[in-house]
Amino acid sequence: MKRHLSPSDRRILRAIQGDGRIPNSTLAEKVGLAASPCLRRLKALEEDGIIEGYRALVNRKALGFEVEAFVFIKLEQSEPGWRTRLVDRLKGYEEVIACHALAGEVDIIVHAVARDIESFGEFTMNRLLTLPGVADVRSSFVLSTIKPQSPIPVPEHV
Repeated sequence: MKRHLSPSDRRILRAIQGDGRIPNSTLAEKVGLAASPCLRRLKALEEDGIIEGYRALVNRKALGFEVEAFVFIKLEQSEPGWRTRLVDRLKGYEEVIACHALAGEVDIIVHAVARDIESFGEFTMNRLLTLPGVADVRSSFVLSTIKPQSPIPVPEHV
């Protein structure tokens, strides 16, 4: 996936991370290209998998999700196929907005949302703790977001 990025490619990546809906004509002007070459470069970045997609940032509270938490899951080895079943179930829970496998004290970290503390408790007790191979679950609740997810840095020499 790693390929040489031109200065124009880097400018495009920086610009669209700030505004994924920027019109091509505005993007072209911003990065110093004509519209057609800008669009070709943008499409090439998408085809090469450097740009993985576009999405809107949605306010969770506006949709009624008052609770946000990080859940730390410690696993124990179990019967064959347990990890696949566990991952498939985690992917299927609408409360799970991100999930990562880790190396270290914790095996999986889940970023979750819930309507209220009771809903989060139900999610934890009746779903997470019943997953195959789960040895321990600990949660930390988000009090405030100090720095939201930021754009990926685009180095000068890639």
